[in-house]
Amino acid sequence: MKRNLTNLKLALMASTVVMVPNAVTAQDGDIQGAEEITVTGRYIPNEKRSTSEIANVVDSGAFTQAGDSNIAAALTRLPGISADSTGKYVVIRGLSERYTSTLLNGTQLPSPDPLKNAVPLDIFPTSMIKSVLVQKTYSAEYPAAFGGGVIDIRTKAVPDAPFLKIGATVGYNTESTGKKGLSYYGSNKDWLGIDDGLRDIPTALDNDPLLENVTPEELEAIGEAIPNIWSIDSEPNYPDFDFNLSLGDTYEVGEGDLGIILAVDYGSQMRNRFGERYTYSQTNNGLDSDRIFGPEACEAVGVESTEDCGYRTTIWDIDLNAFGSVGYQFNADHSLKFTSLLLRSSQRQVEVQQGRTDSRDLANFTRLDWKEREVWSNSLFGEHLFNLGTEEDTEFDWFISKTDASRTVPLRKTYEYFFDEVDRVFRLSARTDGNAVIWGDLEDTSNDYGFSIKQPTYIADMPVDIKFGGAYNEKERVSEFRRYSFDLQNVTNRELREFIPEIIFGETNIDPNGIFLREFFDASDRFEADFESKAGYFQLDAQVTDTLRLSGGVRYEESTQTVSTVDRTTDQPILITQDLDKWLPSATLTWEFRENMQLRLGYSETVNRPDSRELSPARFVREDGRTEEGNPNLTPATIRNYDARYEWYVGKDQSVTFGAFYKEIDNPIEYTIKPIGDGQLDFIANADEATLKGLELEADFKIGTWMDREFFIKANGSYIDSEVTRTSADFGNITTPVGPMQGQSKWLANAQIGFENIEKGERLNVIFNYIGDRIYRLGTESRPDLIETPPIELNFVYSREFDVFQDNIMTVTFRAKNLLNEAAERTQGGLVAERYDVGRNFSLGFSFEF
Repeated sequence: MKRNLTNLKLALMASTVVMVPNAVTAQDGDIQGAEEITVTGRYIPNEKRSTSEIANVVDSGAFTQAGDSNIAAALTRLPGISADSTGKYVVIRGLSERYTSTLLNGTQLPSPDPLKNAVPLDIFPTSMIKSVLVQKTYSAEYPAAFGGGVIDIRTKAVPDAPFLKIGATVGYNTESTGKKGLSYYGSNKDWLGIDDGLRDIPTALDNDPLLENVTPEELEAIGEAIPNIWSIDSEPNYPDFDFNLSLGDTYEVGEGDLGIILAVDYGSQMRNRFGERYTYSQTNNGLDSDRIFGPEACEAVGVESTEDCGYRTTIWDIDLNAFGSVGYQFNADHSLKFTSLLLRSSQRQVEVQQGRTDSRDLANFTRLDWKEREVWSNSLFGEHLFNLGTEEDTEFDWFISKTDASRTVPLRKTYEYFFDEVDRVFRLSARTDGNAVIWGDLEDTSNDYGFSIKQPTYIADMPVDIKFGGAYNEKERVSEFRRYSFDLQNVTNRELREFIPEIIFGETNIDPNGIFLREFFDASDRFEADFESKAGYFQLDAQVTDTLRLSGGVRYEESTQTVSTVDRTTDQPILITQDLDKWLPSATLTWEFRENMQLRLGYSETVNRPDSRELSPARFVREDGRTEEGNPNLTPATIRNYDARYEWYVGKDQSVTFGAFYKEIDNPIEYTIKPIGDGQLDFIANADEATLKGLELEADFKIGTWMDREFFIKANGSYIDSEVTRTSADFGNITTPVGPMQGQSKWLANAQIGFENIEKGERLNVIFNYIGDRIYRLGTESRPDLIETPPIELNFVYSREFDVFQDNIMTVTFRAKNLLNEAAERTQGGLVAERYDVGRNFSLGFSFEF
């Protein structure tokens, strides 16, 4: 081992000796008279080791090796990190996505999802990303909103050489592809993830959303202008498809270099989730089901087609992304870079639930949905070196960033049919909530400005990096839902309600004296929110001795968050204002007690703010059909973080790490089940306090070479335990007043084994992923906790490069996912609450690099 390190150090010294004369010549014109050149340096194999904090880094090579197509999937290969139930977000060290900060090239990102405080990571394709840093200890240069960790997504920079890469992938899912799925007639551009105007709100309704000043004739015209699209089609699902194109080059412009990168990515995926859904409550006789969406509900009333009873949804996800980067290197000391990232993720969803509820007979609930999410981030970065008369150059970096995020829900439709056991027919509900037509829109704008100055220096012969900087962030959010329904109170003909909705809501029946449109806005359906944060920090990174490194600092952050809405019944405004002024210290000590071993110890204080949506009492429907409600009484959580990690760098790209962490959280924020009518929704509230502790073990080894293939094994496991005390009145009659944290799994495990042949561009990887049971939602009012059991994944990836078209490279990649065919399942009190088959995925991809 020492011999290998010595050779590496000699190679580093030799390369430095070659470069140093050029640098000296540039300063002094020649190096005559120089008697001796001394080169010092330390072998640093990777960023994970060289950073002053406890961190993990995933680069483009790891994306390729694991076959991951988006950032959310790629990060779950790291210790202590798991995907949430949607696959869009990650849970770090048992803390849900709300405790994770997401940055793009060091700047904050707003979320295009009004239901989440975090940014959905599935919208970031790995083809556009250079690397991702996951830092698990806090340092003062990052925003104060930190719990589990900070994720810094770094886009590709200026290319070193010209390139052109084109790729396409086709995929198959055993439960979805080619099988009948649920769909409805949409616009001609749905395949691009763009509605072409079919779902737009009628102009007259947009001008008078409350229908206060319309004549009967105008009311009829508005009702007839709403697209008469209600019925569900049963059509075969398309195969998965993904296409990406990227290119770049560098040009000499003036005395500098101009680099350009452009990339586009398109993806389409259809998935069936056909299964069962139940809810339970505790009675004197034990658990009793109060909502049954399964075959037994049909059997109970003698309906023959029992396969219609249950929970069925088909989701079509369409992604369309673009990235551009322009960088200019003036000289070795000054550069500018402009990046623009456009991420669009659209979803068409058809959901049908057929079954029985407590207060109703057999019923069929249908929802037609279309959602468009978009993030457009534009940033300008500057990197400069100045010599201010000091021994070392001063580094000055700055950035300006503007990000627009939006989520549009055009023309969501819901309706209900109930089964008449006497007449043996289904009829459309005549209740006021028996049908709905909804338009929703969220606009979020974020402006970020920041700078940092780093001055390497010496204090009593001790090398020290002094770093300080400031940041300013302002966000504005406007969210609005417009809710309407067709009133059937004038319909006396019961037989009319037995027809399909297109006949019932046809132009013949739309009439002020027949079926007419009415609004039923909720008081909080519209809210506006503002957030302003001013921050400054000071940080030192000192090499105290040859083996001891201390990094520490303090961040001051002053923020104001406001959320306002109006009670339409009283015209009284509802205003929530939260001010937070915090000094947040952090420190990490690194002791390199052997040449290839080091121990890190860290402490920090951080905060977790409620999102503006969470402070509004508005109700939102999520992709899985569950409804969430905000809470104006939420307060920020404060967190004290204690960390330790032992790191052994066995050799190049080989390491073993063992970490431990402990967190104390005041006012942690969690989700519970809240009964409402004959159903339930998800409600958010502050618990009193929580403690979280865990262990993480990670190993990465090269295990030998055989037939020119270098075999490797990567494995990590995590143990996490927590205890939360919940006495807040907001929780109601909580089922688990003291217990584990919502969203936290006790055990996590990952393993990868495979080989690489760099010369032939051949890679094989078998990937295992395990996530233990976790509380999905806390139970209240005699309802047990809702427990989630994520599927155990066994995946396979193989790729090989071939020389084609005059030494150009073609890469063929085969992927297989969920080979164990595990189902997704949630339980309450040990009984199935929701279950559906995920299916196995197979894909074949081709890429050409010119």
